[in-house]
Amino acid sequence: MSRTSAHSRRGAAAFTLTELLIAVSLSAILFAAVFSAYLFLGRNLTRLVNGQQQQVESRRALRLFTQDLSAAFRLTTASASQLTLTTTTASTPTVTYTYSSGNSTLTRTDSSGTQTLVRGITPNTFAFTYYNETGATVTALQSIKSVEMSFSTTHGSTTAGTQAAYRTVSPRVVLRNKKAIYED
Repeated sequence: MSRTSAHSRRGAAAFTLTELLIAVSLSAILFAAVFSAYLFLGRNLTRLVNGQQQQVESRRALRLFTQDLSAAFRLTTASASQLTLTTTTASTPTVTYTYSSGNSTLTRTDSSGTQTLVRGITPNTFAFTYYNETGATVTALQSIKSVEMSFSTTHGSTTAGTQAAYRTVSPRVVLRNKKAIYED
């Protein structure tokens, strides 16, 4: 066998440098695409979980809020961040809802203890709004006939792209057992 024929056989079986560079470049592009899709899906899944957690907390808080207010016959404290009411329920005669701007939480306190209902409330978004019998907004404790609670929450990180925001507004809950008292 001649020297040239042996050399040509080895060259046909091997990859050239150009072919190797093209293969590595295509592999890098493919891995980058797969990795970015993985990160995108992971962030979206985390954002969905954060949003679902906010919905669960908000629904639980609204359920307790509407139950307590529907059973209330007297309000003893009615401010923008705290609501204390007396109910007809024997097991929980006094219930207090308190918004803490320092902790960004809404808590419910009754005879069994304090329970944190909502976490991660966005600053300056929480409000108890009070209405009289005609539907006008009031601040006087004696003329309150219905109450509405509203707040926004955020969970997750903006830098990681996992933050979810959720806005909650309760229905106006009428104090059914309380007579409307008008100020003269």
